Amino acid sequence: MFKKTLISLAVASSVGLTGCFDSGETGANANPDYQIEDTTIDKSIVRPIYNPNPIAEEPAFPINADLILLLGATQSANYDFTGLSTGTSPADDAVNDLSGFSTSGAFTLKFDGELNPATVMANATVFLLPLNVGPAVSSAPEALPNTNPSSIVATDPFGQGLTGEDVLTQPNFRADVVSVDGGANNAVRVVPLEPLTEGQKYLVVVTDDVQGANGKPIERSVQDVALADGVLGNPALANVKTILQTADKLANGFLATLPVSDTPESAFAYTFTTNSDTDVLKAMMAPAAFGSALGQKIGFTAQLKAVRDNYPELNFSQLTTKLGEIATLAAQLGAGQLDPATLTAQELAAITALSNVQDVLTADGTQTPETTLRNAIAAEVGDTIHLPVPRPSFFDPKTEAADLATIQGLAQQDPTNAIVQAAAQVQVHQGAITLPYFQSLPGETGAGIVTGSWTGNTSMEAGLNENLSPGETIFSFLRDIDGTLNVNGYFPFPQKKADTTVPVVVFNPSTDSRPGTCMDQDGSDGFKPNGVTIFQHGITVDRSVSMLPAILLAQRACQTVVAIDQPLHGLAGATAGTVAGLSPLDEDALTADVQTAIGLLDPNDPNQAALIAQLNALISADYIGERHFGYTANANLQPVEAPLTDISSGSLFINPLNMMNSRDNLRQGVVDLLNVAASIQAFDINKDFAPGDLAGVPVNFIGHSLGGISGTVFASLANDATLNATLNGTYPDGAPFTFPTLGSVVLHNTGGQVTRLIENSPSISGRVLGGLANAGVTQGSSDFESFFYVFQSISDAGDPVNFAKGLGASTSNLLITEVVGDSTVPNEANVKPLSPAFSAPLAGTEPLMALLDLGAGGTNLADGADLNLLQGEDISGSAATPVAVFFDGSNPCSTANHGTFVAPQAPNDACPGGFAVTSDAFTVMVTQTAQALSGGNVPASPNNIDALGTSPTLANSLDQDEQAAP
Repeated sequence: MFKKTLISLAVASSVGLTGCFDSGETGANANPDYQIEDTTIDKSIVRPIYNPNPIAEEPAFPINADLILLLGATQSANYDFTGLSTGTSPADDAVNDLSGFSTSGAFTLKFDGELNPATVMANATVFLLPLNVGPAVSSAPEALPNTNPSSIVATDPFGQGLTGEDVLTQPNFRADVVSVDGGANNAVRVVPLEPLTEGQKYLVVVTDDVQGANGKPIERSVQDVALADGVLGNPALANVKTILQTADKLANGFLATLPVSDTPESAFAYTFTTNSDTDVLKAMMAPAAFGSALGQKIGFTAQLKAVRDNYPELNFSQLTTKLGEIATLAAQLGAGQLDPATLTAQELAAITALSNVQDVLTADGTQTPETTLRNAIAAEVGDTIHLPVPRPSFFDPKTEAADLATIQGLAQQDPTNAIVQAAAQVQVHQGAITLPYFQSLPGETGAGIVTGSWTGNTSMEAGLNENLSPGETIFSFLRDIDGTLNVNGYFPFPQKKADTTVPVVVFNPSTDSRPGTCMDQDGSDGFKPNGVTIFQHGITVDRSVSMLPAILLAQRACQTVVAIDQPLHGLAGATAGTVAGLSPLDEDALTADVQTAIGLLDPNDPNQAALIAQLNALISADYIGERHFGYTANANLQPVEAPLTDISSGSLFINPLNMMNSRDNLRQGVVDLLNVAASIQAFDINKDFAPGDLAGVPVNFIGHSLGGISGTVFASLANDATLNATLNGTYPDGAPFTFPTLGSVVLHNTGGQVTRLIENSPSISGRVLGGLANAGVTQGSSDFESFFYVFQSISDAGDPVNFAKGLGASTSNLLITEVVGDSTVPNEANVKPLSPAFSAPLAGTEPLMALLDLGAGGTNLADGADLNLLQGEDISGSAATPVAVFFDGSNPCSTANHGTFVAPQAPNDACPGGFAVTSDAFTVMVTQTAQALSGGNVPASPNNIDALGTSPTLANSLDQDEQAAP
C-alpha cells in the first residue's frame, strides 16, 4: 500500500529556471541576443549597463543579481543554490561557492553615461527594499532557501502586514555616485551603513528621477526592455522574462505608494539575496540549534533522490516539479483515487521509491519521521558533527618566566624594569593541544595550504545514511554542478580533514610565591587564579607576543593567560619567535615525553585509562608541530618549504588568489578558539595527572589586531545565550560540561569588514593590491569593485561586522581600543579612505565600535552614552565597561602604534635609534586591560601617564551624523 509522503511539496512550477540553456554555440538558444542598433533610440539618454539575457554573447548582470544564483537550477540534477560562473579567475571560483551576497559590501551599478550626482539620493531616487518571501516548501520551510523570486509573497511583497519579529528591517544605506573604468560619475554605489539582514531578499530600484549630466531622466536599458516587454525569440528565456517583469512590477508598485505628486517610474530594478553564512560558525558552536533544518534537508533530498534515480535525465528545476507531480500521484494512489494501470512504469517506480523513503523515515510506523531523523542526527553529534569539547593536551614541567631570553635581556638592561619584576612571580607552561582541522594539510608540495578550503561533511552524510538505512544510501545532500558539497548557510557542516597537535603556552601566577593580588585559596581544589584569559595574537607574528602583557596580567591581575597561534602562524625566524624565549614544538620530543608519561599511568584505573587514550590521541595526530607547517610564502604568494629561520609567520594567511582559502583560515581560527575555551577546564598544567587545574575559573578573552578580528566572532558565539544553552547538555559521552561564557572581552587595535580593511591598510594593502594590479584588476575599475564585493560576500562568514552587534548585546564587560592613526588596521575608511579607494563606512576600528554600541542599545557612537569613550580630554577620569579608549598615535615612534600592546619597544628603522619606544602607552594599555579583566572601571590615565588621543572621525562612524563622506 502506498503511504503519504513525508513532505507535501507545494512547488509552483519550478524552484529554479525552467528550461535548459546550452552554450549558445549551435544557435539553439542564442537568439535573440538583443544587440540592438535601432536608430530611433535616443543615445543622449543615460541607461544602466544591464543585459539580463543569460545566453547573450555578453550578458551584463549586477554582480549580486539573483539570476547568478538561479541559473544553476537548469544545468544539472544537482543544485545547491550557489552561483554559476564559467570563468576561472579567483572571483569566478568564489561566485561558484556563493549561496547569497554580502550583508555589508558596497555594490556598484554602472551606467553608459555621466549622471547628475545631485539627483542620486538614497530612499528618494535609489531604494533598497526588503521583500517578504515565503518558503519554497511550505511544510518544510528549512529544506530549501528562498532564493527564487517566485517565492515573493505577491499579496504583501513589502511585508506591510507582518508583525512582531517578522517585521522587515529597513536597511541603513547610502547611494554614492562614483567614477569607474575611466568614466566620470558613471556609476551608483549602494553602500550599506549597517549590515543588511542575513538570508533576506532585497529589491534594488533606481528611478527615472535620476538624471544624466545633461538633465534628461535616465531610462531602462534597451536589453532589459526588449527581453522583459518584447516578444521572446527563445522560449527558454520565459522565466527570465517573468523575473524581469516581476522586479519591474514590484518596483513601480512601490513607487506608486510614495507621497509625491509626480510618481516616478523604475529605470532599473532587480532582486538579490543576502547570504546567511554566519550560520556555519554558529553550527560549529552549537549544532543542535540546526538539527531541525538538517532533518528537513535530509527528508527533502531523500525524496528528491527517489525521483532522480528514476528520472536521471532531468535537471534540478525539472526534478522539483516532477517530485511534486509524483507526490500527488502517490497520494491519489494511496487513497484509491487512481488506477495503477494508468501510470507508466517510470511513475510507478518513483512512487515505490518514495514509499520506501517513507518506510525508512518512519521506522515501519513505530515512530514519527521527526523522531527518526532526530535520533540519527544525535548519533553523529560529537562524532562526524563538530562540537567544541575538551581536546587532548599536554604540558611540559613549569619553568620560570624570569628565565625567558627576552626577560633575561630586559633584566640586563634594567633590573628594576616592571616586567622583569613581575616575571619573578610568574611561571610558564609550554605544551601542545590537539585541534580538529577543517582546512587542508600541505601535502607533499605545500600546495594544500593555498588551494584548500572547507568542504561539506561527507562523513556526516555517510553516517546518517548508515543510521537511517544500514548499507544503503537513502539520501544525498545537494551538490554543486561540479559535484562539490559546499559549506555555507544552507549547509553549515564542514568536513574535518585532520587532527593537528599544535603548540600552546600558559603564563600562570606563581604557585610558589602567590602574588598578593591573587586569591589565596587553600581548599581542596588548591590554588587557582582569579581568571583564565585566552590571548590571540595578530597577523604575521606568533604566540610569543603574548609574553610581555601576559606576565604583567598574571602578576597584577592574577590571570592565567593561555595563547595559541593563529592558523598558518608559528614560531619562526632567527629568534624562533617575534619575542624570543619560547621553544618550537618538536614532534619527536613531544612524543617521547608523552610516552614517558603514559608509562607512569595505570591502564586498569578507569580515570587513568581515559587519560592514556587522550595522550595517545595527542601524539597520533595527522600533524604535530608549528602551525605554519614549515612553509613560507614566496614572491608569488605560493608556499615553499623552508628551515625555521627563513619562515615568515602568517605569510600565507591572506590569500586573494583563493578567496575561500582566506575565509576559511579565519573561520579555522574561530573554531580553534572555541575548542581551546572548551579545553581549559581539562588542562593539567600542574603535572599531577589530574586534569582540571583550571576547572571552574572564569574565562576571559584578549584579541590583538587579527586576534581581535577572529576574537570578536569567537566571543560573540561564546556569549550567545541561545547557542550556549543549546550547546550545553548535548555531549554524547554524558560527562558534565558547561561551555564557558566569557566574563570580559578586550579587543586591541582591531576592526571589521576585512576586505576593505585590507584595501585601506597602509601596511597591508600594497602587497594585495599590487598582485591584483598585475592581474589587470586595478582600483577605480568596475572589475575591481566586483572582485572586492565577491571577496566580501565570501568573507561575511567570519567577518566581525556580522557579529559585533551580538557581542555588544551579550557582553557588558567589554574594552576596545584604538591607536589614532593606526597604519595597520585603519581607524575608519569612511571619511578618509586610503586614496584612491572608495569610501568604506564599515571598515576599520571605529565602525566596529559603533556596531558594538548599537548592540548595546546605543544609537550614536560619538555620544559615549552606551559605549563609554575615553579620549585625550578624559585623562583624569575613568569609565565603566563597555568602554572604548583612544590612544595618541601622532608619533608611532614615541606615543603609540599598532603593536604597542604586545611590544613597548620594537625595531623600526624609521625611528630614532632604530626602535619605536612606546612604553608609556603600553603601561596604560596593560593597566586598563587588567582592570577590565577584573571587572573594574577602566582608568583613563593610570600613574598620571598622558597617553590618550582624540579621534576626529567618531561623528562619522556609520554616517551617524548623516553626512556623506567626501
